[in-house]
Amino acid sequence: ALATVIKTHDLKLAHSTSEAVLKEQQDTALKSIAKETNVLSQLAIRSENIAELEETLGKLQGIVNRSRGTALSGTGKTQVLRAKAGKHFSELHVKNYKKLQNLSLKKISKINLLAGLNNSGKTTLLEAIYLLVRQNDIGGVLEVIRNRGKIPEDRINMEWLVKQLAGDINVAGTFDQQETHVSIRRYDDNSTDLDKSRYLTSLEITAQFGHTQQRSMTHLFKGRDRDTRAESIKLLSQVVYSSPFFLNEPQHYASYYYKSVQSKVLPTILSFIRQYVLPSVSDIRLVDDLQRFLVDDNQFEKAQDLANYGEGLQRIFFLSLLFAAAQDGVLLIDEFENAIHTELIGKFAPFVHQLAVEFNVQVFMTSHSKECIDAFVKNVPEMDDFTFHTLLTDDNNRVVVREYDGKKFRRLLEIGDIDLRRMR
Repeated sequence: ALATVIKTHDLKLAHSTSEAVLKEQQDTALKSIAKETNVLSQLAIRSENIAELEETLGKLQGIVNRSRGTALSGTGKTQVLRAKAGKHFSELHVKNYKKLQNLSLKKISKINLLAGLNNSGKTTLLEAIYLLVRQNDIGGVLEVIRNRGKIPEDRINMEWLVKQLAGDINVAGTFDQQETHVSIRRYDDNSTDLDKSRYLTSLEITAQFGHTQQRSMTHLFKGRDRDTRAESIKLLSQVVYSSPFFLNEPQHYASYYYKSVQSKVLPTILSFIRQYVLPSVSDIRLVDDLQRFLVDDNQFEKAQDLANYGEGLQRIFFLSLLFAAAQDGVLLIDEFENAIHTELIGKFAPFVHQLAVEFNVQVFMTSHSKECIDAFVKNVPEMDDFTFHTLLTDDNNRVVVREYDGKKFRRLLEIGDIDLRRMR
């Protein structure tokens, strides 16, 4: 690049030359890794080489996580239709998704707590919202199915996945004062130009936001990479979906950690943990080579693995990382109270509100715990940013919703010890 500047006096040309060289180096390195990995996969690895192999795997995973973190910060390939949403969702209408039929949410706030008894449709509603934000991105469909089945990313069976694709999906809403919808249908492609070798099925996703229309076609195969065709794939906004299933997969949160570091919110998170959870914690950091979170704890001489601590500390730390990653977008949290003690929820609730305001994030969280629901009402001073929704089954076995703004629900709770999950 420097030689190009000297020769041509063209800085722009030099920059593009430098980018081309870096791309060529990256492509060459990736091809080399793929080739050598194929060789290793056909060999019996000696026990003395396993440690070195694990170290290399950790470095590769670190590269992947940093790249994902870059995408979350807006400098990667993830494109959004609203980089800075003003109003977020003001209405939602699930026309058809699993057990939800013509379900509408009309009182939506910055923080929305979705309550209900077991199997009332809370997780299904989160999934529907997630698919709407992802628009024509097939990745959203695959992630929803993987979360539901508790399947690790590297172990998903495409034949099993296809069996989960039952029925058409239609979800609509109003986002940042613009109408939006997504429709997903499965079909068998009988065109002659499609390579039917190991072909399983196809998915068509059509989406619209305001005047912007998007469409994608994806062919799924057994033992082959999927084939997706689309002119563009843009999400409504940044979106993060948190499932308690990932508590045992800390590497899943690595990219969120990098975004929290970039946004300089990590010291605030650690300060909260020291004040309310564990005073002896001085730092929690990700170690790339090991893909582990290590805790600097004044009670120990050496850093401890975060996995050695209680699930409450892990859950609070990981949930706190999500807000920076979802900045100006939508955050979906399933089973918020999972692994967090009731007393700790009362302290954590105001911090969740603080992070949502700071990062301009609209939050949808599910809970089937009365104690968790009441903790938000009793411990967050200002209820203007809250709406409480309860999902119920009516006499026709149809899922319906009852909605209460924060101030109204607080008054009801003060009058009597009501249970949001059972209100009709």
